[in-house]
Amino acid sequence: MTKYLSNETFSKDLKVVGQEFNSLTIENCTFDGGELYLSDVDSVQIKNCVFKNQKKNGIRIGFGGTARWIKIEQCSFENIGYNGIDSHENAPFCTIRECFFKNCALSDVGAAMGQAHHAIYWKGKAVKILNNTIYTGNQNYGNAISHRSSGIIAGNKIHNAKKYGIMYFSDHPGGDSLFIENNFLVNCTNGIGIATPGQLDYHNKNIHIRFNSLYNAIDYSVFVAPEYETTTNVEIYGNIIVHSLENYIQTYYTIDSYSNLKSTEDIGFINPDEGDLHLKPNSIANNYCIGLSQYPLYDIDGNLRSTTNQDAGADETN
Repeated sequence: MTKYLSNETFSKDLKVVGQEFNSLTIENCTFDGGELYLSDVDSVQIKNCVFKNQKKNGIRIGFGGTARWIKIEQCSFENIGYNGIDSHENAPFCTIRECFFKNCALSDVGAAMGQAHHAIYWKGKAVKILNNTIYTGNQNYGNAISHRSSGIIAGNKIHNAKKYGIMYFSDHPGGDSLFIENNFLVNCTNGIGIATPGQLDYHNKNIHIRFNSLYNAIDYSVFVAPEYETTTNVEIYGNIIVHSLENYIQTYYTIDSYSNLKSTEDIGFINPDEGDLHLKPNSIANNYCIGLSQYPLYDIDGNLRSTTNQDAGADETN
């Protein structure tokens, strides 16, 4: 049986179901109106594929049976009605890397009941959501990244999210830790949110919001719900938060928050209105986090951070 599918165009749904498809590679394919559905399968790699003009989802993973170690890399998602990528909680240890999203979550179906769609809607444990670019565009509801469990969300560039740029909402079982780091968030209604429907046993044990660059949120830049006080070690540090109304960090209890550069105006970004939050050589963020012992080893571009003179935010200029 072939383990490689390439250069095909699908106008109808493609279902990859069953262990006989383990380690399948799907590369350079176009899904124009058809959804890719993965279930009861492991180690599928989806690379350099195009998903466009979908009434529902671009990719759906793990809903009919566990799907582990799925990798989605360098794919594009545009004009998607529901979610660009949607997972069940039975989709652990997966990776979404270097993908491009524009005009996802366009459908109003479900939004009136609080069931909005998102560019990335992930519920499986230990996910890696890395170095993606998301333009919400004509999206009316939902988040750019809506995550419901543990893992790492890093190096993403998010523009104009209508609700949250990055939201963790604990309505599915969490794990040990969630890291949200090295992200650019520009002109979002809200930047980063940590919320819960009240299921305290689902909370991650640790949440680290660190070395992100947040610019010009409409409401709050960072929000943490009060229910996390008794369940979770939350740390917020090393971030740049620019907000004209000083709506920097909204919490309802004392959180370990330090070395965050807060400002009502540009702190020396290259071109913030166009989404470029790299630092100018004379930015006040340079060397702002001197002496921190905990930090991402690399910045948003993969450059090694200084061990002694870290810059605040996602970009390291040293």
